Amino acid sequence: MHMGKLAAASAVAFFWVAAPALAQDADVMQYADTNSDGKVTPEEYTAFLGTAWNYFTQSAEKVKVAGLDPMAKGLVSGVTPDADGMVTKEALLAAAPAKFKAADKNGDGALDATELNASMQGN
Repeated sequence: MHMGKLAAASAVAFFWVAAPALAQDADVMQYADTNSDGKVTPEEYTAFLGTAWNYFTQSAEKVKVAGLDPMAKGLVSGVTPDADGMVTKEALLAAAPAKFKAADKNGDGALDATELNASMQGN
């Protein structure tokens, strides 16, 4: 695996495990905010969701929501499963704009650390 992808996957794993205990929301920002400007754009958010999907599903094309780890369920929150209870990576990425809009609580067109963390926990 390419070192950048490995680092990103490790960061996503760290986030989901540590998120409830984090005292500061900035930790995940260093991975999602690729240009380090303190904001996550819709493009950065979509890329981050794709990386998280690859980590939690081991790059599967689709997964059964009921079988996901509880911490990974936040990733697919807001994505409607098919009749078999499956969600695809394609559906997740297609839902990224709506997930981003729902997460952007202050409506400024970017996510701060608090908004980003909440979006990853299904809030």
